[in-house]
This record gives sequence, structure tokens and C-alpha cells, in this order.
Amino acid sequence: MINRNRLFLFALILAAFNLRPGITSVSPVLHGITKELGMSSASASLLTSIPLLCFGFCSLFAGRLANRYQSEKIITFFIACIGIATFLRFFSNSSIYLLITALFIGAGIGIVSPLLSGFIKSYFPEKAASMIGIYSTSMVVGASISIGLTTPLQRLLNDSWKNGLAFWSIFALFALPLWFIVTKYAHHHTNKASQKRRASLPLKNKEAWLLTSFVGLVTLLFYCFAAWLPAIVEEKGGTSAFGGLIGTISMLAQLPATLLLPSLLRVIPSRRFWITFFTLSVMIGLSLLCFTNLTPVVSSICLGIGGGGLVSLTLLLPIDKTASSIEASTWSAMTQAIGYMIGAVGPFIIGFLHDYLGSFVPALYLLITLGLIIILLGWKLTKPANVLEEVISVK
Repeated sequence: MINRNRLFLFALILAAFNLRPGITSVSPVLHGITKELGMSSASASLLTSIPLLCFGFCSLFAGRLANRYQSEKIITFFIACIGIATFLRFFSNSSIYLLITALFIGAGIGIVSPLLSGFIKSYFPEKAASMIGIYSTSMVVGASISIGLTTPLQRLLNDSWKNGLAFWSIFALFALPLWFIVTKYAHHHTNKASQKRRASLPLKNKEAWLLTSFVGLVTLLFYCFAAWLPAIVEEKGGTSAFGGLIGTISMLAQLPATLLLPSLLRVIPSRRFWITFFTLSVMIGLSLLCFTNLTPVVSSICLGIGGGGLVSLTLLLPIDKTASSIEASTWSAMTQAIGYMIGAVGPFIIGFLHDYLGSFVPALYLLITLGLIIILLGWKLTKPANVLEEVISVK
């Protein structure tokens, strides 16, 4: 039993490593891609936007696939899809080809991500909180490694961005053998009662739509600077390697906010306070990039802390707003699916504005304004049902 739990833990970590590099590895070499393939900034931004769209859309079907087939087999299959699509970037010779690989990577992430949450709930029910922390941390580490090492790998591997991007299929290569073993050791139970009680998405609930809008704007803000931060640093005079380093620092700065949020909420329970705090952190980071010549390292730390905290809150709020696990699942499915589709528009908008105006500065103005809207939405969303939470938070 101990060996099985260790096996499942390592399988979870390696699976999580696969869920971000296909998206985040693009940003450090985006300038080289646009130059070689003749892509505009707007079309290059689709390399981030398309996976996010597929993530949101395909996550709606993950539960149906798990109900029909063994979820561990579905996870294994789509990790393989992510790995193959990533490796095929080695043969990229056109923008259309590269965008197709992005589509398949996004679809794989959209299926695997929600099923891994179910995997945790199924096999680690008594350690769910700590396992979700490990899962989230593993995703951040995978994203950080891919951002920081893609440019050095490009130079090492025949000075080719294609090789730098395709290299990250190695995560799938390590994960798949473990997941083939997991499918043999996994229990094959299906909860028929839960299948019969499938709850529908809360499409007629105004508060669910408010939460979905909040999640969408947070996702949009987060992936805008995740996709374009290295390019913004290059525009300010940094090298591509330095831009990749700044992106890595931003990703690593998410870890404290992600890991410490439960403890922070015990000290100050008010969701309003932390929504405001983390959003202001992002806005400060964007303002430093826009209005000062201070080293981008400071900006990246502010962006990482704020972004990591906000994304963690988007996972927590559906639980706060619902009374049962089934209801929480449907709210989470709706907020993540539609929210990520909203978020997918962000990188494209930034690329379009850069093409049209020739600078990232107007886009930074837009993102700072978006931060104010997020704070207003967050306050509206977390209007307390009772005064006790606000009293505690003030004390």
C-alpha cells in the first residue's frame, strides 16, 4: 500500500509537470518564432490563446470521458497526446503547423487537469489539501523550468527554437511509464449513484456568472503577463535570455502565495482583503514595468506573488459559494471552462495592440485598468452573507 501511494504521488507530480511547458515555453522564444515564420505579434499570441481556449472547452468533457472509461487510462492517453504534440514542434515549418500543435496540447491539458483533481480525491481523500498543494506546486515548477531553460536549450540544441520547444516532450516521456503502471494498480470502481446525480452547470445563477467573470478576468490578466513578460523585458532593452529569466522568477514567485494562502486566510479570513492585496501586487508590478526603469526583477516578483494568490483564490471561491461537493464541482467546471475561454482572449489583445501601436506601454495601461475592475468584481462577489467575517477580518 505504501509503495502504491508513492507510485501514485510520483505519477501525479510528473503528470503536473506536463500541464504548463507546452504553453509557457513559447514566450522566451516568441521573438525568434515571429521572425522566422513571419508571424505578427497578434498571430503569435495564438500560441498561448489557442491552448487556453482548448483548455476551457475540453474541460467540459473530462467528466463524461471519466464516466465512460477508466480515468487513469484517459489521463495516460492525453499525457501521451501532450508529449507527441510537443515533440512534433521539432518539425515546425509554418505558423499553421505550430498552431495545430498548440491546439492538441491545449486539448490534452483540458482533459488531464480536472481528472487529476478527481485522482487526488479518489486516492488521497484524507490528504487532499496537501496533495493539491503538491499538484499546484509541481505545475508552477514545470512552468518555471520551461520558461527559464528554453532559451539556453535553444542555443545548446543547434541554436533552434524548434528544438528548444520540442525538448519539453521529455516530461511526458518520464510520466508515461509510471502512468501505465498506475492503470494496472488503480481500483476500477465506478460510483453509479454519482453518475445518476449529474448536476447541470449553474447557467441561470447570476452569482455563478459573476464568479465566472471574475475568474475569466483573473485568468486573462495572468496569462497576458505570463505570455508577454519576456517580450516586454526585451522591448525595454533586455536580452532574450534575461527575459526568460524574468519569466522564471515570476513563476517561482507564485510559490509562496500558492503554498501559504491557507495560512494567510487563517490569520485574515476576509477574501476581500486578499483579492485586493494580490491584485494590487499585480498592478504595482505592471506599473513598475510601465513607468520606471527599475530592474524587471522587482516587477516579476510582484506579478508572481499577485498572480499566484489570485489564481489560488479562483480555485477556492467556488467552494465558498456552494453547499455540496456536487454543486462545487459544477460551479468549478463552469468557472474554469468559460473563465479560461475569456482568459484566452487576453494574449491576443496584447499582441494586436503591440502590432497596431508598436509598443507594449498602451497594453500595460489596459492591464492596470483591468486590475481595478477585478478588485471591484471581487468586492461585489465577496459581499458577506453575515457580518461576522468582516468583524473578524477587521480585528
